[in-house]
Amino acid sequence: MRQRSEQPERPGLIGREAATEGLLGLMRDSRLVTVVGPGGVGKSALAAEAVERIARTGHTIGTVDLSELSDPDLTRHALVHALGPQRDEGLGERRTLLVVDHCEHLAAACAAAIGRLLTEVPGLRVLATSRRRLGTAGETVLPLAPLALDDAVTLFELRAGQLGVRLGSAEEDRVTAGRICLRLDSLPLAVGLAAGQLTGCTPRELLVRLSRAGACLDLTGGGQGVPERHRTLRRCHGLSHELCAPQERLLWARLSAFEGTFTRSAAETVCHDRQLPRSAVGRTVEGLVGQGLLSHVMGRPELIRMPRTVREYGAEWLARLGEEARLLERVLLWSRGAL
Repeated sequence: MRQRSEQPERPGLIGREAATEGLLGLMRDSRLVTVVGPGGVGKSALAAEAVERIARTGHTIGTVDLSELSDPDLTRHALVHALGPQRDEGLGERRTLLVVDHCEHLAAACAAAIGRLLTEVPGLRVLATSRRRLGTAGETVLPLAPLALDDAVTLFELRAGQLGVRLGSAEEDRVTAGRICLRLDSLPLAVGLAAGQLTGCTPRELLVRLSRAGACLDLTGGGQGVPERHRTLRRCHGLSHELCAPQERLLWARLSAFEGTFTRSAAETVCHDRQLPRSAVGRTVEGLVGQGLLSHVMGRPELIRMPRTVREYGAEWLARLGEEARLLERVLLWSRGAL
């Protein structure tokens, strides 16, 4: 079995200490923990941090990245291969961890394969990352949200510094950085991509550029070894879009017509039609919540919000569907109590 010994140098996870401790606690109590969240939120990095700490305790660790695997029938083979030839040689007597990264496009196959392995290998624990829960028995889910704003600004400054760009110490510069991070939903991937633009412009110029429709989605960056899906937010959200069921894609587009928060009742009123019956809207909303594309407002769970960049991606699809004018009119009527 492969030991997780040598890893590329990686800076400490900013703003993720509580999440790391929470993940380690869940892994002590559950044999299968899935870190769930939208693309670019840092699921793989969090898992890597937890695994690095677990490796110090003498666990034997196998890892498999499923991002390039497209055939569900090969899922079990990939997982067994990651466990190595020792799987059938008393492995159940050892403290063993299998890390399965990027499960979302093979969720059903992963659920079946992992469930079977947990039955066959009593000493095995599994840590998975996915944009949606696997849905297998005994699964414990850890939802991972974007960074707190202060942590996002710290990450922005760190990434800029790594590129040789020093932000000014003036309060104005930090305020501008904060506005940039807010514009990007404090999503670690987006913040890192934005910081990479500072070699050719000032923070103020970058903020102005990002105010244009679609500009956030087209931020580019990443050096060697950065996956294609993480080179732009458009590609990152595009993968989430592909993973959605048809009604989830349609609702994603229609909900982009709301500028701020909305309720489930509002979504049902504004977005339903023959393609998307009112009775289906509520469960479709929760399906999008489960993939991190929508979230309930903390302290006000009846309110739902769509991150800005997710909204922009949905708005582009709304325009392609030819429904933009109709949905904006329905939102306006709803806001006036006339719908």
